[in-house]
Amino acid sequence: MFSRLRPAAATAAALLITLYGGLLRLDTFTARYGTLDRPAWARLMTHNVAPLARGVRPAGVVWGREEHPYVGGDPINYLAFARAMTNFYQPHVREPGFLALTRVCLWALDQQDAAVSLASAIGSMLAIFATYLLGAALISPLGGLAAALIIAIDYQVITWSVDGWRDDTFTAMVLFAAWGFLRLRSQPSFGNALLTGFAAGAACLTRITALSFIFPALLWLVIDGPRPLWRERARHASTALLILAVVVAPYLISCAIATGDPLFAINYHTVYYRAAEGLRAPEPMSAGEYLRSRFAQHPVATMDIGVTGLFVQPFVTKFAGLDIWLKALGPALWWLALAGVLSLPFSASGRLLLVILVCSLLPYAFTWNLGGGGEWRFTMHAYPFYVVAAMYALAGVCRAVIALVRDPSRARRPAAVPIAGRAVAVLVIAALAAAGYAALPWFVAREAMLKGESVSFETGGRDRVFYRTGWSPPHKDGITVRVSRGERSSVHFPLPAKRTYELMLRLDPVAPGSQDRVAVLFNRQMAGLIHLQWNPERVGSYRMELPERMVREGSNELTLVPESVVTAGAAGPRFAWLDPAEKIGVRLWYVRVVR
Repeated sequence: MFSRLRPAAATAAALLITLYGGLLRLDTFTARYGTLDRPAWARLMTHNVAPLARGVRPAGVVWGREEHPYVGGDPINYLAFARAMTNFYQPHVREPGFLALTRVCLWALDQQDAAVSLASAIGSMLAIFATYLLGAALISPLGGLAAALIIAIDYQVITWSVDGWRDDTFTAMVLFAAWGFLRLRSQPSFGNALLTGFAAGAACLTRITALSFIFPALLWLVIDGPRPLWRERARHASTALLILAVVVAPYLISCAIATGDPLFAINYHTVYYRAAEGLRAPEPMSAGEYLRSRFAQHPVATMDIGVTGLFVQPFVTKFAGLDIWLKALGPALWWLALAGVLSLPFSASGRLLLVILVCSLLPYAFTWNLGGGGEWRFTMHAYPFYVVAAMYALAGVCRAVIALVRDPSRARRPAAVPIAGRAVAVLVIAALAAAGYAALPWFVAREAMLKGESVSFETGGRDRVFYRTGWSPPHKDGITVRVSRGERSSVHFPLPAKRTYELMLRLDPVAPGSQDRVAVLFNRQMAGLIHLQWNPERVGSYRMELPERMVREGSNELTLVPESVVTAGAAGPRFAWLDPAEKIGVRLWYVRVVR
């Protein structure tokens, strides 16, 4: 009896967590957009129910008031498009899923603009419950509940949830699709194939870029499993694909008839990204052509952007929204999520989830650094995957500890050796990947200089390959800077040919009253003497020439030797983040090799 009740109890708990998340989102809406006086149900929710959230959230949470609702972004367009919607499968630059949801919300709210906030909040609440389903399918109902609670309370998720974007709804649809794929893998059946096909179709009709993970996931279902059963897996995958086609094809066909391009909703936006790069875009260009052109022009730089967009940017920008609840929660989940993602390849369901996660990020991986392409919302859908991965890792640790407590001899059994070997292999692969990623900026710079372009070696998160010795960590001070430590500090950078180069240095003395000069050595030869100036409103700019006789093809070393150094404590409050007794010389922004 108890075993039969457990799934129902877990589902009820997930619904309660979803309602709690909805209460937090209602509180956010009223704080940012005010209360509603009509219709009656909206008045009840915003006037009477929303205040209840004040007692179930941290007192320090403050939601900023939005003085000009929905202006300056897509939400105002969603409202216009939803009001003008003629039929569900109309040919349009925006997929119909979120527009239809907004149209329903317009009807429910007597045509008030707040409907777009209601639509995105519904999507956000669906994402909470879908996170539970995904976590329960991969780990256990308890793991799913823990993951859902994180998504329900995360400050960043809540902040975006009522602003009228479609990203919350897309997140929910991706999660439902991923849940369907996991069910189809673990329990192959016609019913689960139908579920997967419909869920995948809903994701596509929210954003057609969902095709980037749906096709690879369907293929992975077929190839990753026991060979004798591949025909059965292929049959169920084909059923899911057929349902997907039935759901999505009418929209693609209508776009093809009206515009000549079934993927009009994707390819239209290359105009925006080309404009963000400063390129003229008089002719239409498909997303594939745009990406091919970027690889043709700068293959290494494009690969670096893609690797960052796939594996780094979506991950490092998450978990900060948990600090309002408990400072240690975000960092702890960050490390657990990393461990979980690295351990996913060792299970069939984990591999499938990893394929979905990585492929779902492909449409954003190469544009995150252009215009607003790096906004948090564009990779919102990846966050629940990371949280589920964190719970996956935590569950694995708990199971291992419990097993060892019950039977300490397990640690000495032969079965423990392969597990330890896997852990070592993961750590080695992760270390090699991290080292390669850290070195990529060197090759990006070399590629640009080979093409005759100027290159700036800026201080920042990925500058360690250039700023190797004698420097403080990067520090945000309006701009990101490093401070030279001790008597000498070196910058290493590549030069593609032995010729004369022009160099620009942006730096300031740390103690303007007592530091007048900096000697510059290039490849350990005296290259010049910089007479320092001081302008509190602008970082100093100094040009100098690197003569051909000093230049080496390949790696070169620039060394700065301040005339005098002072302690960080004597340099003033600007350098309070350093050890007061540490001797420092100059504050460097970047070194630029001018073409």
